[in-house]
Formats: sequence, C-alpha cells, structure tokens
Amino acid sequence: MTSAKKTFQPVTLSGVCLIYELLHKNGFVSFPLTGGGKQKVDALVANINGSYFGVTPYETAELRAVAYLYFLIKDHPFTDGNKRTASLVFEVVCEMNSLKPNYQDFTLDALAVFIEKTREPDHQDVIRKLAKELFLKHEPERF
Repeated sequence: MTSAKKTFQPVTLSGVCLIYELLHKNGFVSFPLTGGGKQKVDALVANINGSYFGVTPYETAELRAVAYLYFLIKDHPFTDGNKRTASLVFEVVCEMNSLKPNYQDFTLDALAVFIEKTREPDHQDVIRKLAKELFLKHEPERF
C-alpha cells in the first residue's frame, strides 16, 4: 500500500489578517490592519503558493512555511508586529501541515530577528538554508 502525497495547506490572506487582528485586539500590536497591508499580504501569499511558467518556487511544505516567515518579516506589510505575525503564521502553517520545526539551537524569536537583520541578496538561498536547518532530521546521539 502506498501513501498518497499530502497536499500543502496554505494560510490564506484571510488567515494571515485574522492572526494580525487577534494580535491587535489583544494588545500585542499597536496599529490596526490597513488596506495597504492587506494588499501586500495578498501578493505575498499568492507569490508563495503560486507557480510561474509552470515552476513552483517553493516545492515543499517546509520551504513554503519558511517563505511565509521570511517574507512576512522582510516585506514588512504591517505598520507594527511583522515579526510577531510572521512567527504565529509560521507556527500555524507548521501545525496545519504536520511540520515539526527543530528549535534545538535557537528560538523562533531569535530566528525572526536574524531574518530581519540578514542582508543576503539571494532570498531563495536564505529560505533553503533556513528550511534545511529547521527541518533537518537529526539522528539521536549515541552513547
């Protein structure tokens, strides 16, 4: 018996906006969501989940999860709370797709700050490296 390939479950524009609005409602971000912010998120979600001339830039669920984290931080669609929103969206995408990120060497907060500060011009390379680091299957230590 072969197992069917699981379909990636994306977070949509409305899902990202709901997460931001919950953060705002609970006082974790200072400013309400703007129309411009929604447009930026809409473009971001379409770019992560779309294909271009038949090529999908993020072929795996792991790459797409990291792409959400990366672009919500780097594209700065919100007035406030980009790293917080990106971190929560990342966790939701991972949960929806049964992904288990490995935070053995760093925290999600530290990763968000790292992404914000990185100046690497090849964002695809950064996303690939982060996905490899976060989702690499570590073998248990042998004693």
